[in-house]
Amino acid sequence: MSEVRVRIAPSPTGNLHVGTARTALFNYLFAKHHHGKFILRIEDTDLERSEEKYVQDIYDGLKLLGLHWDEGPDVGGPYGPYVQSQRLDLYLEYAQKLLDSGKAYYCYCTPEELDAEKQKAIESKQNYVYSRRCCDPEVAQKLSQDPNRKRALRFKIPDDPKTIVLEDMVRGTVTFETALIGDFVLIKSNGIASYNFAVVVDDTCMKINHVIRGEDHVSNTPKQILLYQALGEPIPTFAHVSMILAPDRSKLSKRHGATAVAEYIRNGYLPEAFSNFLVLLGWSPPNGEEMGTLEHFATDFTLSRISPSPAIYDQEKLNWINGYYIRQTPLPELLEKAKPFLLAYDLTQYPTEKLLLMLEAVREPITTLSELPNAVSYFFESVPSYEGDVYDTVLKTDDTFNVLRQFQEKTLPGLSFESPEAISAQVKAFAGELKPLKMKTIMWAIRSALTGRVHGADLGKTFYILGKEKVTFRIEKALQEISCQFS
Repeated sequence: MSEVRVRIAPSPTGNLHVGTARTALFNYLFAKHHHGKFILRIEDTDLERSEEKYVQDIYDGLKLLGLHWDEGPDVGGPYGPYVQSQRLDLYLEYAQKLLDSGKAYYCYCTPEELDAEKQKAIESKQNYVYSRRCCDPEVAQKLSQDPNRKRALRFKIPDDPKTIVLEDMVRGTVTFETALIGDFVLIKSNGIASYNFAVVVDDTCMKINHVIRGEDHVSNTPKQILLYQALGEPIPTFAHVSMILAPDRSKLSKRHGATAVAEYIRNGYLPEAFSNFLVLLGWSPPNGEEMGTLEHFATDFTLSRISPSPAIYDQEKLNWINGYYIRQTPLPELLEKAKPFLLAYDLTQYPTEKLLLMLEAVREPITTLSELPNAVSYFFESVPSYEGDVYDTVLKTDDTFNVLRQFQEKTLPGLSFESPEAISAQVKAFAGELKPLKMKTIMWAIRSALTGRVHGADLGKTFYILGKEKVTFRIEKALQEISCQFS
C-alpha cells in the first residue's frame, strides 16, 4: 500500500460537533495505524454561512481531542492551500478540462424553470433528473443571449446508463444507477464550485487515497466516482461511517445533551475522556479494552471493526468514562483542570497540599468537573449550607446534640491535626466510647455539623483540610443551632 493519506474536511458553518469529531478521530487513528498522513481541510465555499469564529472552533476542538494534523491551513504542506475559498482558480482549471473534453456544458436555466421541472416530476411520481435542455447547443446558444440569465456548468452524465459499484470498507457493496443521477452542477452561477466537484478536485490534488466520512455522504459518492473517471484520476477507497443516534434512535440533538465538542469541555468533560468515548461510538477494540490513549487505539484501529449499524449515544457511559479519567488523572494536573470550575471560591484559603487532598477526597463519585463546585462547597463556606432535610432530621436531634457536646468536651481539645489518618483514629476511638449509639448516628452528627451533609469526603480528610479553628467554630455553631430549639 502506498502512503495512506486521509483528511477531515469540516465546513465552518457551525461549531465542531460530535459527528464530525468522531469522523476526525477515525481518520486520525487510521492514518496513525498505517504511519500515514492526516490532513485538515476547511471547506468554506458556503460563503453566506461560513464564519472565521467557526474555523477557530474547529482548530480548538480538534486539538482538545488530541488531534494534530500533518498538513493543514495553519501548518502548511505540499498541496495547499488547505482552504477551499483559496482554491477557486484550481476548480475553474479542472472545470475547463471537462468542458474542453465535452464532459461538461453550460446551463442557462433559471431557478424557476428548474423548480418547475422538479414539480412536474413530483406530480408524475417520477424521480427527478435534469432534462438536459441546455445540453442542446442550439438551445444553449439562444438562452445565452438573454442578459438576465446566469450560467452554471453542469457535468454530462455518460449517455449509456450503467451501474456504479462501490466497495465500501464499512458498508460493503453498494450500487448506483447512473440513469437516476442526472447532470449535476460543477460550477454554480455565482462562480463557486459545487461540493461534489470541489471535493473531488481537492482530494485528487492532495493525493487523498482513503475517504472516511459519514454515511450521509453515500449519495454523493456516485457523482464523485464519475468525476474521478472523467478526469482520469484514481478513485480513493471509501468508508462511510454510520450516524450517531440518540438512545431512542432519533437524530442526535441538543435535547440529548451537548452536541458541540467545546460545549462538552465547558460542561466538565476531560478532553481525553471525551476522545475515548467518541472512539467507541461505532468502533470496537479487538481485545475488548475500552480505556486507552489515542496512541493505544491507533495500534489496533482497522476499518473492518467499524460497525455499519448506527452508533447509539450513551450519556451514562460517557459519564462513567469521564469519572474514570477524573480518578486516574494525577492530582496536580487535575487541580489545574479544575480551577476554571472553581472560580467562585477563593482557593488561596488553602495551601496547595490541602487543595490536592480536597480533590482526592471528593473525586470518587463525581463524573464531571462541573460537579466540583457543589462537591467542595462546604470547605469554602463560613458556615455550611445544609443539604436537603439534614438540618431538621439529623442536626436538630437529641442524639446529635449529645454526640457533638461530648465530642467538644472530650476529644476536640486534644485532637491532633497532624494527619487525616491520625484524626480518623481519634474520631473512631471517640465513637467507640458512645455505645449503644450506632456508628452511623455518631458519624452523621459530626459530618452534618462540619459539612451540612451526611455523605461526602472521608471525615479524617475533612477535619484535616478544614483545620482545628474551622472545625471548632462549626461544632460550636451547630451546638448553638440545636440549643435554640430547647430555649
